[in-house]
Amino acid sequence: MPGPISAALPPIVSAAGLLLAVIAPWIFGDVAPAWQAGGLALAMLVLVATAAAPEAYAAILFFAGAAILGVAPPDTVFSGFHSGAFWLVLSGLVFGAAARHAGLADRLARQAAGVFGTSYAALIAGLVAAGVLLAFLVPAAVGRVALLVPIALALAERAGYDAGHPGRTGLVMAAALGTFFPPFGILPANVPNMILTGAAETLYDHHFSYGGWLALHFPVLGILKAVLLVVLLVRLFPAPPPREAGAMAPGAAADPRALGRLALILGATLALWATDWLHGLKPAWVGLSAAALILTPGLRLVPADFIRTGLPVGTLIFIAAMLSLGAVISAAGLGDAMGGVMIDLAGFEPGADALNVYKLGLISTVVGLLGSLHGTPAILTPLAARLAEATGLSLDTVLMTQALGFSTALLPYQSPPVIVALGLSGIGQGPAARAMIALGLAAMLLLWPLDLVWWTVLGRI
Repeated sequence: MPGPISAALPPIVSAAGLLLAVIAPWIFGDVAPAWQAGGLALAMLVLVATAAAPEAYAAILFFAGAAILGVAPPDTVFSGFHSGAFWLVLSGLVFGAAARHAGLADRLARQAAGVFGTSYAALIAGLVAAGVLLAFLVPAAVGRVALLVPIALALAERAGYDAGHPGRTGLVMAAALGTFFPPFGILPANVPNMILTGAAETLYDHHFSYGGWLALHFPVLGILKAVLLVVLLVRLFPAPPPREAGAMAPGAAADPRALGRLALILGATLALWATDWLHGLKPAWVGLSAAALILTPGLRLVPADFIRTGLPVGTLIFIAAMLSLGAVISAAGLGDAMGGVMIDLAGFEPGADALNVYKLGLISTVVGLLGSLHGTPAILTPLAARLAEATGLSLDTVLMTQALGFSTALLPYQSPPVIVALGLSGIGQGPAARAMIALGLAAMLLLWPLDLVWWTVLGRI
């Protein structure tokens, strides 16, 4: 157990961040907003990363501090609430609740058990593979997590892995991390990819192609990372062979008509997500419309009191804060300041292309730790021209290195889809952090060097 000093350290550090945000105008003058944003970010992230306070409290503290101190305009401070990613998260939570309530998750779990195999490792591998394949059809990571995590929970129950069992944790992590990390090699499959694409087009008139992105990133960051994830999860969360746990609780699939209605809604949602290139509807608004249908009282697809008692409002507030954080950091000027410091610290050497690419990947990873993965491309893309000049690399290569970093999240708070998975499963941030740190470090040591070799083969370095 932590001692009194270590237990008191996170609140002390957070209080120091808040104090910095308050006194910065009297110390730093014109650049005070950058220091204020940094202090508020420190206060929130330390509380969350150390579990010293509930996520919702840390988020509200950030919102209140940024608004009262005027660190950024109110539209920027609360931009997370009108982000499409926020509404995708809300939709995903509704999908997950409906899949459990109507019994759809259990039915899919029965079928998945027959397809994936009967061993624990086979179930882990099957869930990871399903998550990667689903990413080619569903462009919203939160939507994929909302569909897969209830199936993983049903598989765990049928296998005899009760709450707190390592096998249950491993299956949930396979569903969540398997459909989040490897799909960074698929251009439209994750929000940071699309933020990078939009920023590059706006700032530099630089366009990424679907095939080019897939060829560059998917072989290593997709396929090999999926294999690595399976190996790590089996070792991190060892479990005995699964056993048949019998039927789900009575009433899980009591109304076949409700199950059919839910299957119809989710099928239509998947079809619209997969064809967004055709109709132009944003994935967030498709998901939100489907959630509105699911919540319609007469359809009985979620518990009657779900909005009042089942919707995790604290999780939603925290995700909105994480989505806002990157925008506040950028608007306050902290992103530019961070870029200058990182260029100085990195010590780029023109001509040492492989080393420079590795350093750029580390910079992207650090920026993701200071905020959310969504904020990484928002902060680093405006600095890409400076970084290209400092490294001697092409603008295209500098932009592409961001994918090394934002596909290497180390802690759950960085990723809304992972937070949604934890909310759906009841698993704490500790086990998720273990898995993410192990995967991140292994990726840096094993996959990044392979990626550099692959980029060289393709002539991108």
